[in-house]
Amino acid sequence: MSLRTPSAAFFSIVLGGYVGALTLCATSRVLGAAYTALWPVAIGACAGLIAAGWCHTRSALATTLVRTRLYALPVAVIVAGAVVVPILPAVGVRGLEPWLREWVVEVFVFSLGGAVAYLVTINRHVTALHERESVLAEWHARPDRRYRRLLRAGEFVLGCSLLVVGFALVFALEPSVNPLPAFGGALIGQAITAGRPRTYTLFESGLCVHRSRTINYQFVPRSQLRAVDLTADRLEIERGLPWPLPIRCATATVAHPDRVADALTRVLESAPAAD
Repeated sequence: MSLRTPSAAFFSIVLGGYVGALTLCATSRVLGAAYTALWPVAIGACAGLIAAGWCHTRSALATTLVRTRLYALPVAVIVAGAVVVPILPAVGVRGLEPWLREWVVEVFVFSLGGAVAYLVTINRHVTALHERESVLAEWHARPDRRYRRLLRAGEFVLGCSLLVVGFALVFALEPSVNPLPAFGGALIGQAITAGRPRTYTLFESGLCVHRSRTINYQFVPRSQLRAVDLTADRLEIERGLPWPLPIRCATATVAHPDRVADALTRVLESAPAAD
């Protein structure tokens, strides 16, 4: 079992475990029992086993979750909550602190479990692509210098802004839940490593991107790829929303950039792969 290349069984176990943990928390609340009580544990275990078995019978479930972006829903909720909750007291909305303290276990399970499920789902999708599709092109490259500067500047400014706003809220309102400084620190860390080389793998159904020394992938579906432009200093791949920036590779770090650009052009000119 590997987080980098999860098998179908491992993917099913992770999703089943996530469903089981959420069911245990919900059942405990409904019954007013402890998390370790017999009925919440039994119901959560049954729900997890049923969900794991159902996932295992759906060979393309990871692909469906990725292409519909449902796999990112827990992460989107976490990020939105982290941004909105600390700001609500500043606009006069009170009363959330006791509720958040009471539901801290459920929030933790939803957040951490959702992040693990997100990671395993996208990696399972990429692993499945290697199993059933041919690799049309693969190259290693660093982002070009202008792109690296843009990423670093944007992430650094946003990270510092979150730090300042987060600490200002601490001193002004003393909120009981304030994850903004943690998110700001994470973005500053991202800015420091923005120039790491990446591995790009092109399939008929889309493009996989893996940054060095990480275990997660990014997948851009074929329908989101817009255009490719090759110049003396950069290879640029335009993509549609929700990605606001194109992919830009320094041509000097790409082996056979002409072949890569030709493969991308052939994929763009072909009919989009069916979801």
